[in-house]
Amino acid sequence: MVKYTQHKSVLKLADLEIDLYTRMAKRAGNSVKLTKQESKLLEILIENKNKAVPRDELLNKIWKTSEDIKTRIVDVYMGYLRNKIDEGFDNRLIHSVRGIGYMIKKPD
Repeated sequence: MVKYTQHKSVLKLADLEIDLYTRMAKRAGNSVKLTKQESKLLEILIENKNKAVPRDELLNKIWKTSEDIKTRIVDVYMGYLRNKIDEGFDNRLIHSVRGIGYMIKKPD
């Protein structure tokens, strides 16, 4: 669900919400400060919830480069994001999809 207000837009999934204007996220009420790249990663994942987003698509949309360049930057930033969003929670939201990329989904 995307909720737009005059100065900000908020994306929500389960107990997670992100304010795209301030790049602040909340998980179960706990505030999390995100970098620009982490915020964009989370935005793309939530907008594509329950669907695998390919690594090369994330690389192109966020870093404006292609998979032809050998880089692990998507994986590195996804690790940062997981540490901030999923660390300490039994119900993980961010998942790897082997051979494709990443997805975010509500816990079962």
